[in-house]
Amino acid sequence: MLLKFNSGLRIAISPIFPWESRREGLLRIRSPKAFNPDHVTTRLCLRLLDDELNVSSYRSLLDVGCGSGILALAAARLGVSLVVGFDTDVRAVKNSIENAKANGLSSNSHWFAGASGAVRGSFDCIVANLPYHVLCEVLEDLLPLSNPRGHLILSGFHDIQWMPIRDKILSHGLSVRRQLCGDRSFFGIPPSGSFTWMAVLLMAAESDA
Repeated sequence: MLLKFNSGLRIAISPIFPWESRREGLLRIRSPKAFNPDHVTTRLCLRLLDDELNVSSYRSLLDVGCGSGILALAAARLGVSLVVGFDTDVRAVKNSIENAKANGLSSNSHWFAGASGAVRGSFDCIVANLPYHVLCEVLEDLLPLSNPRGHLILSGFHDIQWMPIRDKILSHGLSVRRQLCGDRSFFGIPPSGSFTWMAVLLMAAESDA
């Protein structure tokens, strides 16, 4: 499957066809042991990231719950000089490392198994595509990892879960810059009660220092 974005970025997701494997400049993502990179939330995050990098310059990006590494590697392919990804699932981290090597992006990508408490430094952009309850738990821990007026891209929640997340966001001084929505069909009513997923682009507050 081929994903196309406004910047010209092209991402092939496994299964990758033989003619796709020969195309130059194509980011190839295989995910036998990680979260499906074709999920609507991943697509929404990629759209926000692609559009933002068209008008902004990020020197560093942190991918929280990296899965296959698709978000961090897309950022690296779009010119971000340092990307760091981590996941609590060791298999996902290994998958990300393999995808980085396969795409020639090992030199500016770093991966580890663990949680946000192990991260040192701060980043121009943080992306977190996580289940709703996990996102609510870790959001506060991510804020110190953002540079002043840095950006955060969050997804993994439905539209009917947005207001509690919005309240949490505003209480920490974050501002909402953009929202995207996308639907995904289910056989029957999904557990949350909604078919619509969301992704948001946020800006961190200025530092008091």
